[in-house]
Amino acid sequence: MNFLNRISFTNLCITLFVCSVVLQANWFPLQASGYYEEAYEMEQTNTLFAIPLYEKALSQKPTGKLQKAVVSRLFFLYKKHSKLLDALFLGSRYPSLIPSKDRSWIWNQLTEIYKPISLSDLSSTYVLASKTNVENLSELKEHLKQQNLPKLYEFASILLLKRKQYKVILSLYEENPDMFLTPLFVGISEFKIGTEQGKEFLKQVLSNSEKERSDQEKSDILYLMGVHYRQSNEHELSARYFRMSGSFFAKTRAELEASKSLVLQGKTKEMCSTFKFSSSPFDEIETILFYHCSPSGAQNLRSILPSIRILSEREGNEFLQVLFPKEEL
Repeated sequence: MNFLNRISFTNLCITLFVCSVVLQANWFPLQASGYYEEAYEMEQTNTLFAIPLYEKALSQKPTGKLQKAVVSRLFFLYKKHSKLLDALFLGSRYPSLIPSKDRSWIWNQLTEIYKPISLSDLSSTYVLASKTNVENLSELKEHLKQQNLPKLYEFASILLLKRKQYKVILSLYEENPDMFLTPLFVGISEFKIGTEQGKEFLKQVLSNSEKERSDQEKSDILYLMGVHYRQSNEHELSARYFRMSGSFFAKTRAELEASKSLVLQGKTKEMCSTFKFSSSPFDEIETILFYHCSPSGAQNLRSILPSIRILSEREGNEFLQVLFPKEEL
């Protein structure tokens, strides 16, 4: 091979190497170590928005020292930002990586919330609900029937929702409908299984007009109406029902959900003029909306874009893709 040919061959090799690096960067997402580094850097300025990055790092199945570091930082931030259920599931998944005194803190918090239910009853319900599916739900059913406590059914339902065990919730309801204080958990489960199924459930609830309902029940029914119209892409009606639900109960929930529906309509200015958000230490979505609607929030948004990118991919957060087009993320 002569000198000129050798130069051409060398240039071709360099070009192919550069192209392969670029293609790998486009084809393969950040690995666990990359997300961990982003999360650690984010934690120095905004601990709340470090959480999605640590969660993404953990989803990449790190091992060894990296796994220990990710789990440790994530548990610490769950605790700092009062994300009890996330901390509970993480502690159960990695018991050897989280000190028992830290896991005890979770149960102290839960027993305070669910007074006067005992720690023993709560922990037994958690153990059963964390492994129950439609094939093996008899043990959980029997346990809840023996205790016969509406709040324990509520605790089990929240755990099952987190695990996406919607059919199990419906089965518990069919077994003992009097234990459900509101139609919320059943309604959400019906809508998660299918829009038509959720619609039929709402018809049944609304047809029972003679029943005297609490403010929480009224709010939850209106909330489910909002869910129905959002799933039907009728975002204006959806926003209206969400807002109505807040006049009875759970105002913050109502305003956040109505805001999502307004964004999906393209009415972001109306959202900002209608609702007043705060920089929440517990809720990433409320904080994002606060930054978005604040005249000086652009810098804060820029710094958390890596976390917004992750949050926008999650079910229920599709509105973030409208609020922050892909080119911005």
